Amino acid sequence: MPAPSDHPWFRAHPVSHENIVWHWEQATPDEIAQGMRWYADAHHVATAIANGDAHLGAGMLAIYSPQQGWIGNVLNAARVLREGKGIGGPGSGMFATTGQKRAADRLLDGERYEDILNGPKIRDFAHLIEFGGDQDPNDPRVVIDRHALSVAHGRALTSEEYDSAPVNGFRRKDGTVSRRQYDHVVSLYRRAAELISERTGERVSAHQVQAVTWLARQRLNQEAEQRRGPNRLDRGRNRARANSERAWNDFRTVYLPHLANCPGTGYQSAA
Repeated sequence: MPAPSDHPWFRAHPVSHENIVWHWEQATPDEIAQGMRWYADAHHVATAIANGDAHLGAGMLAIYSPQQGWIGNVLNAARVLREGKGIGGPGSGMFATTGQKRAADRLLDGERYEDILNGPKIRDFAHLIEFGGDQDPNDPRVVIDRHALSVAHGRALTSEEYDSAPVNGFRRKDGTVSRRQYDHVVSLYRRAAELISERTGERVSAHQVQAVTWLARQRLNQEAEQRRGPNRLDRGRNRARANSERAWNDFRTVYLPHLANCPGTGYQSAA
């Protein structure tokens, strides 16, 4: 069987642990501090929005994460949990699909997210948020989204490049999830974590490397955007981010005043 690195996509878009370490070296002290605790902070958010049920909160955050910025993701999940019913599809007033609504209803009805979520990315996202990191340090999880794959590649990937990457996985008939190509990238984060741990003298987990470099990558993206000037797509994203931040702050003030901290994204505030 060919090695995952022999896949045509990876041959055209090489990935390496060296690129991941380079991004770590670009991170600011604040990004390192924030990234090291990102999933612990996200666990606190999940627990708060689900009235103490980390599994429910993490699963709902994962369900509403695709095609959504982090703050909008938190807001949507919190709204669904407060209203006690899935939201999504035409006329829902939420940027979410009918499929996400159905998945949310299944989770609210008591199914476990492990039986609902199909892709390795959102399954690992839910896992890391539920436990605030790895449940088993010997089975490290890493969320390989577009920014994380960009880090491993060494530059920002376009949406089209990421969408064609062989990292989506799928659920087999026996219920297991394919993740061979996905885990190829995870292995690079594990190797980067080993090297960074050796250099710093502090144990750094693969998901912490991903979170730190994810923050750094998004800041670098924003800096590049500012240098070249924002295009129409950039302006649209910035408006959406600012609207999400305002809506989340309003929601949190009314319904979750005790929730003081929410992990960030590496972008300067758009508000």
